[in-house]
Amino acid sequence: MTNWLRALAPLALTAIALVVFFTADRTVGMLTIVAALASAFLAGKSILGRPSRRPERDIDPAEVRAYREAHPGSTISDAVSAVGGTARP
Repeated sequence: MTNWLRALAPLALTAIALVVFFTADRTVGMLTIVAALASAFLAGKSILGRPSRRPERDIDPAEVRAYREAHPGSTISDAVSAVGGTARP
């Protein structure tokens, strides 16, 4: 699924849901809104990731951004782990 389609699907479903809600059946409109929310949250990929441990030092946001630009597709957690290292528990 392309990025523009990921953004367009929830918007289209929301527009359809509003039209159905106000002109036809409210229950079907509400269910379509739920489908729009589900498509918005489930169709995209994770951006934050799952942080595993606290970094050893303070992280500079510019370094995290530079890492993510150099490594497309990496999550913010990946960048923080790579830039700041991880502390041992």
